Amino acid sequence: MLAIRLVLVALAVSTPLFASAAAGSEAGQAVAAPDDPKAQAFYEFLMARRLESSGDVAGAMAALQRAQKLDPDSAEIAAEMAGSHARQDQDQPAIAQASRALSLDKDNVEAHFVLAQVYAGWAEGSAPPPGETQAGARQKAIDHLVAIQKTPLMAVDPNLQMTLGRLQLRAGRTADAVPVLERVAAQAPWAAEPLLLLYEAYATGGKLDDAETALVGAAQINPRYWPQLAQFYERRNQWDAAVSAYDEALKNMRQPARDVQLRLAAALLNVEAGAPRARAVIADLLKTNANDVRALYLLSSAERADGDLKAAEATARRMMAAEPANLTSLYALVQILFDRYDFKQVVAAATPFAADAAARARGRENEGAAVLVQLGIAQQQLAQWDASIAAFTSAKALTPRDPEIDAYLVQAHLAARRFDRAEALARENLGHNPDQPRMVRLRAQALAKGGKPAEALLLMEAGAAKFPTSREYVVGLADLYVDQKRIDDAVRMLEQARKTFGDDEVLTMRVATAFEAGGKLVEAERELRRLMADDPLNANALNSLSYLLADRGLRLPEAVDLAERAVKIEPDNPSYLDTLGWALFKQGKVEQADVPLARAAGVLTANSVIQDHYGDVLARRGRHAEAVAAWERALAGDGEQIDRAAIDKKIKASRARIR
Repeated sequence: MLAIRLVLVALAVSTPLFASAAAGSEAGQAVAAPDDPKAQAFYEFLMARRLESSGDVAGAMAALQRAQKLDPDSAEIAAEMAGSHARQDQDQPAIAQASRALSLDKDNVEAHFVLAQVYAGWAEGSAPPPGETQAGARQKAIDHLVAIQKTPLMAVDPNLQMTLGRLQLRAGRTADAVPVLERVAAQAPWAAEPLLLLYEAYATGGKLDDAETALVGAAQINPRYWPQLAQFYERRNQWDAAVSAYDEALKNMRQPARDVQLRLAAALLNVEAGAPRARAVIADLLKTNANDVRALYLLSSAERADGDLKAAEATARRMMAAEPANLTSLYALVQILFDRYDFKQVVAAATPFAADAAARARGRENEGAAVLVQLGIAQQQLAQWDASIAAFTSAKALTPRDPEIDAYLVQAHLAARRFDRAEALARENLGHNPDQPRMVRLRAQALAKGGKPAEALLLMEAGAAKFPTSREYVVGLADLYVDQKRIDDAVRMLEQARKTFGDDEVLTMRVATAFEAGGKLVEAERELRRLMADDPLNANALNSLSYLLADRGLRLPEAVDLAERAVKIEPDNPSYLDTLGWALFKQGKVEQADVPLARAAGVLTANSVIQDHYGDVLARRGRHAEAVAAWERALAGDGEQIDRAAIDKKIKASRARIR
């Protein structure tokens, strides 16, 4: 538009007729229209501008219509009419006149500008008319802006350039958008919007460092963008940076926004030692709304991360009291109870939901399935096999495409010692999707436990040969070798895994287990002590070495000490309590052994080894009826690592004493 107006000014200087007419108008005198049609058209053109500037839109349009009749071949008059229609939101007449102008002069800047405005509006704002799409309108707007990209109009208007860059970005033409937006950002260093668009363009193109720089620049110009920068850091798992960005956002707010405070608390939970501050942030928020479920969930999570499970449970129950039907509240509570190994309470809390899961989880199926999975696992620990399978089946009904649920269902049948059914389910799943190494591994376990070890071995060896870089296959095959007493082969596979995937605690523990199973106790101890040297508070390594010694009656004072250290780190862990009780029992301290073993046996009802240990303690204390009950639980449990014949013999002996 500016280019046209510059042309018109030049014409005015060189046209005496216009000069005298303008002079007369300035003096408030009546001026006669010129006799030449084109000159008359030009006069009407100028009068139209004057009338529109004074607010007489209808008069201005009438003048332009007269001008067009006098000079129908004038592209400038058609373009001016197009602009006038556009300013009145009369899109179709604007398009018609702009198109007419371009048919007369394909380089008419005003016409391209008007068409770009109308089409951009349809692409980004108002809905396009019938027969037009947003994508089509966007492309037309781009074409018209590109046509005038090198004109003075675009050069002096950063907004137009930014519109072009934004449209190109929305059209997926990132490579075209970036240089345009970079120029705008350089021309307007005080403006945040071009930097925001550049951030989007860089991020779309995978240039995340450049995207970060652009977004930091936008936030420094306008603090309202600090939260967006923080969320960018969250997506990159840069939690310290996210916390700093949220702090900046809150620092620049007159009244701290609740959502930003909640997001800050959530980010703090991902920062080392961030839980105490997260608790403080949320506690302040709850002063104004004590029943804010979202804030309560974060507080419970912070208390849980801080190791304060008692407070975490109390907060979760507050959530449930505030909104009894809220699935998030139930899930939070179940997680905390799991941390405490309180499987009976998990069952008590989640069973009412399971009775009506389909209805209560409508619209939140994934969260409902997660609760049911936790319920199923808890029921497994309590030897409630049918209930566990039912819970996983209900979870599958909520999320039928989740392969994790299928795996849990197979594992439930394995735990219930229903090996044929577990193998059939695994085989059925693999029929739908054969590329599931975890499911192949579960099928191999079912085959091995079901009396088909050779078939299981062939299955896993074929998988490991086909997918040598699959950790699931390599480690799974090593575990199978251990079960079949092929210790050297197991260690070889695990050493290969260390080279392929890098050494870590999981692999080291498996190597130690393999050595122990093969009677290579020195080698097993060496692996465990390496873990303890790296982390003196590695409770798993402490417990494993304690059990290795205690189960064989070796260095029992040290075994007790190691177990006590593990229990001090995780006081509620039933496996560690079992090890401590067993080490004390081996020392002959039967009464002292009773306390930790009673706790362990009360939690892991289905753990055959723990029930066997507890039975031994009870029998030694003369409580033979209770001992028989414990041994019967051992036989009905998971059956792992027990001598069934030896337990039957102990049951007979204790029953004889009862009589």
